[in-house]
Amino acid sequence: MNIILLLIAVILVTTAVFAGKYLSYPSKIRKAGEYLEEGDIAKASSLIKEVLEKKKDYIPARYIRAQILIKQNQYLLAISELNNILMMPDMNKYISELDIHYHLATLYNETRNWQKEIEEYKKILSFNDDDARAHYRIGHALYRQKDYKKVREHLTKALILDPSLKDSYLPLGIACFNISDYEKAEEYLANAITLPGDHSEVEYHLGYIYKMKKDYDRAVRMLENAKKSREFFIRSIHRLGEIFYEQGMFSEAIEQLESGLKSLKGKTDESLSYRYLLAECYENENSIREAVHHWEIIEKEHPNYRSTKLKLDSYKNILDNKNMMVLFTSSADELQKIISDIISILNYNIISGEKLSQNAFQYKTYNIKKINDPAVLIFFDRTTREITEQDIIEFYKRLHGEKCKSGIYLTTSKFSLKARASATSRMIEIYDSEFLQKVLEKIWSRKI
Repeated sequence: MNIILLLIAVILVTTAVFAGKYLSYPSKIRKAGEYLEEGDIAKASSLIKEVLEKKKDYIPARYIRAQILIKQNQYLLAISELNNILMMPDMNKYISELDIHYHLATLYNETRNWQKEIEEYKKILSFNDDDARAHYRIGHALYRQKDYKKVREHLTKALILDPSLKDSYLPLGIACFNISDYEKAEEYLANAITLPGDHSEVEYHLGYIYKMKKDYDRAVRMLENAKKSREFFIRSIHRLGEIFYEQGMFSEAIEQLESGLKSLKGKTDESLSYRYLLAECYENENSIREAVHHWEIIEKEHPNYRSTKLKLDSYKNILDNKNMMVLFTSSADELQKIISDIISILNYNIISGEKLSQNAFQYKTYNIKKINDPAVLIFFDRTTREITEQDIIEFYKRLHGEKCKSGIYLTTSKFSLKARASATSRMIEIYDSEFLQKVLEKIWSRKI
């Protein structure tokens, strides 16, 4: 009997000891958590190690160990630990799955694994679609991946849920810009520019938007600021060049574009487009040699880029022809004197003249051999571009606007087949570069 009682006592004591040890785990976990909050990682690690040596799959201890690894910046080990916890049965009895996904999302961000970060936040949204933080982080991660449509979707929702997330304005504005939602882009970027920090990216994109809206004053102000940034220097100058070009301010465009030539990088589309614009500006200023110089560089880097080959062929013919070279290098005033001589050779007298642009002039005339005939409108177009049917139609409209029944179209270029047919049907005489060369030879011979 005494032996039986002794055995029972031993069993009870043993059970109590084991129970005491098991019941001590939660208290040790709590204590380890306290040490961790206080920043005493060594004591927290010691307690967790002690628990896991006796119960290696104790989920609360594994979770604290993951948090210790995070504090130690051992992110890859922490990711592995948290993913292992997610696969353990009964995990939800001890740890919130949502908390683990938040930790993993942050860790993937720290390790620059953007795709995994997005996946974690999507899992978070499956728990709660109104989680502003998840929408916010997904939006910013997708912004780095340039998935602009989804950036707009997530960051718009994030701002609705939490208007304090003001650093979403910039990526949201850039995203809207890249999907051509310029109205919203302007709205968000205008908000972003009011926040502290570097505004060069905002200023560049706002300048671009104002340029498209032809609000040139505001566009120039923004782009002048943006070009102070090395990152946006070339792009800003390029846009400024386009603004001046669109306004016919070719010398100003040249000044801007020349200032950035040394910063062009490689054979990129941006560099080619930049140099092509500069060549066009020189072309409009009748600086043919400078224009040809840049087109030759473009052809060397990209032989089939836009109409570069056609431009070079046209201008090399001009450079080799002294008569045509005179037409292209003369100032507007000098050119009008030459045009007057050409019109005289055609047996017309000028009633009135108008300069339409640096390269286009229009004259109301009468035929000196047919004085009683209605006035004839003569248009001179200095260009190497082939004259199209639309050019003839536009001239025909002006012809009627001036109440003339017939007209003459003079050009330093050639006429397309459709342009020739259109001119014939509209009673318009046409003369191209070959005719002008012969006329100029006759004029020079008279003056010798």
